[in-house]
Amino acid sequence: MQNPGVSDFGSNIVSTKTPLIGLTPTFAVIGTSSTPVLSANSARKGCVFVNVSSNYISFGIASNNAVLYSGITLAPNGVWDMSEYDYVTSAINAIASASGSQLSIQEFQ
Repeated sequence: MQNPGVSDFGSNIVSTKTPLIGLTPTFAVIGTSSTPVLSANSARKGCVFVNVSSNYISFGIASNNAVLYSGITLAPNGVWDMSEYDYVTSAINAIASASGSQLSIQEFQ
């Protein structure tokens, strides 16, 4: 007997996900002023940012300057994972709580 409210689709399940292609990994050194860290890319389907510094890094999307501790902010070792369902294709800016903060970047198309 099937549970009420649960449908049995069997082998007819279709995934809307598509395989992503990883571009060359890169990094950015962030200072205490808003700086571009990723150019606009209309083919982008996702991106992962990893704060590999011991400082805080905040982001600004599109033409917005990054504002420290506002919006998306990564603590040390923090990760921002833009998946293929919640990504942006515009440029990304960043600012850090101290100069020389390193940000690891992996973009997907």
